Amino acid sequence: MTWNEGPPSHVRLPDAGWLPDPARSDLERYWSGTAWTSRTRDRVTKIETGVNPGMARGVEPRVGDPRVGRAKPRWKGRLAVYAPLMVLVVVLGYFGRLPSFVPWPDALTRPAPSGPAVAYPVFGSDELVEYLAASMVAQEERIDVAFVNGPDAAEVVNDAMYEALTQNPYVFVVNWNVWVGPTRLEIEPEYVYDDAEAARRRAATAVSVQQLAAAPEVAAAAGDEAALATVVHDLVIDAGQYDYGAYDAINAGESSSTSAVVARSQEAYGLLGEGTAVCTGYAEAYLLLADAVGLEAVIVTGETRSGYTTGGHAWNRVKVDGEWLVIDTTWDDTGSITGRSDYVLLGDTDSKLGSRTVDLDWVVDGSQTLYGF
Repeated sequence: MTWNEGPPSHVRLPDAGWLPDPARSDLERYWSGTAWTSRTRDRVTKIETGVNPGMARGVEPRVGDPRVGRAKPRWKGRLAVYAPLMVLVVVLGYFGRLPSFVPWPDALTRPAPSGPAVAYPVFGSDELVEYLAASMVAQEERIDVAFVNGPDAAEVVNDAMYEALTQNPYVFVVNWNVWVGPTRLEIEPEYVYDDAEAARRRAATAVSVQQLAAAPEVAAAAGDEAALATVVHDLVIDAGQYDYGAYDAINAGESSSTSAVVARSQEAYGLLGEGTAVCTGYAEAYLLLADAVGLEAVIVTGETRSGYTTGGHAWNRVKVDGEWLVIDTTWDDTGSITGRSDYVLLGDTDSKLGSRTVDLDWVVDGSQTLYGF
């Protein structure tokens, strides 16, 4: 016999029973007579402790092997899976991006920002419109509206933008983009003028409004809303004349983004600062002057028909003694003294208004009732 032929035949394995665990000094492991089993017990109390993961797979552990008896706690594994999900829920809840069926307290939702403080009046039927208007008067490059919640948030913001642009003569914007993301909803306006030119036009418009509001006719009509609304109508007509050049350019396909003449014609500045505008400029001028003398007014947009021709138009509604009435300074600016009061304080059923229809862009959905509709 040589030394490499294996153990001598008289070597005998231990009998079956509990023996010191080869990997844990505090345990005993059951020996089957031919191999270690998965059964272990405390060496002192003799109470079985369960299956050792290594032994259960038939792996014989080495003494000091760090894997033995150190199974990862189950709760840590679950935390690794659910923690990112919990963070995502909190973030989406804060930005109001959770589905409507997921309960989330309003107190933990991001509040609406107050918006910038501006030196000019802003108009709107709700806080979102006023916030957008103030942000655009300040000529902010990007306007954060991530506080607007719900699956139709982008649609709500677009609706508010239409009103903000229609009702705010100190805003100079021709278009905008909406940027949407899981925690992001932003408006990127396209401004007509740089900051300096926009500031110049606002200042010139405001000075003209102040001067007209100080006219003797205004003081004489104080206390009589109908008389005051009529005086404002006359002052706007006297401030300038209709811009037929801009009218022709608009019909030729020009817009505020391509034509300086068209841009000016759409502004209260055009009528009050340079003495000429089309219907939008007239309506904006009336809104500013009415507000300056203490009247509540709004700009309305729609279409008017003349024979077979239909075109866009803008006019005003003014609140007189609790009733909303129509004022159309554009159609009363005939260039003569006579016939310039046909569209003053008309009720909605007046036959003179039969050729016009109102659209939905001048105010957010559902707010038409605030103005008598």
